[in-house]
Amino acid sequence: MRGLDDLYLFKSVVDHGGFAAVSRRLHQPKSTVARRISELERRLGSPLLHRGSRRFALTAFGQECYAHCIKLAEQADGIFALADRNAAEASGSLHVICPPMLGHMFIEQWAVEFSEIAPKVHLHLDATTAIFDPRAVSADMIIYGALTGLPDSDLTAKRLLTTPYGLVASPECMARQPPITGPQALAKCDCLGFGSKTMDWRWTLTKGRKTENVRFEPRFSSTQLSALHTAAVAGLGIVALPLPGCEAQFANGQLVRVLPDWSPPDANIFALFPSRRALSAAASQFLDFITMRLRALDGKAGRSPASSHRPTEAGRR
Repeated sequence: MRGLDDLYLFKSVVDHGGFAAVSRRLHQPKSTVARRISELERRLGSPLLHRGSRRFALTAFGQECYAHCIKLAEQADGIFALADRNAAEASGSLHVICPPMLGHMFIEQWAVEFSEIAPKVHLHLDATTAIFDPRAVSADMIIYGALTGLPDSDLTAKRLLTTPYGLVASPECMARQPPITGPQALAKCDCLGFGSKTMDWRWTLTKGRKTENVRFEPRFSSTQLSALHTAAVAGLGIVALPLPGCEAQFANGQLVRVLPDWSPPDANIFALFPSRRALSAAASQFLDFITMRLRALDGKAGRSPASSHRPTEAGRR
């Protein structure tokens, strides 16, 4: 078992980029970590790391060993997850990441409700859009909204819901815009953009079988939908937003639909995790819980569930 422990330690050193980071994480002296890796290299008969290099680097043999260590760690995680699922009640830590606006709209409330029915689970909820791979931060699950397909990866992706988007703006904003008789008129209006600052700003809008591509220069842009939602309510411009997140503002008159017959593409909401078999009981129950809540929400909106919520391998679609 000591050999397996040292292989797992080697994987941790690679994952965290060096001895110092692992030393802090495991609360072990850096010299102890380095000595154990040196002993492992002696047992294996080949160096795993390039010594004396200014940057952390693996040897070719080390790269091959690291690939095997990933599989060993996944199998070990699967064994512990199996034991966890056999427990009578979910317990332990659960780390979930979601985008801020989606969190504010749904996930925050559902996380609180889940914590009430699973008191032995320590749930930590992060709100960010900056992380795609849960393994990079040791998260159990990421709730992720995608306007396009997911990039190829070896993560498991379960599609939870498809949510409609629409163009919206405040009445005050619309009052100062030129007449909007069709999609191309939007190019002369105050618009807000979702994405990085180097984006090629355009909306693809559809009406039945018709499709229009509209280029625009945003007055304000952000990678945070919540910031764009705030900007739209403040009257800064026209923006494409998920319609369920605007229902309260539609009801109180803060926002109105713009060209309601023309729609941007729907967005898919996914749950991303390293592998289904590695899900702990807490993560599996949380996934089932939010799936149930999203299906109920989907039913109220009168839309059919997204492809029966079948799990898909993100890298094999």
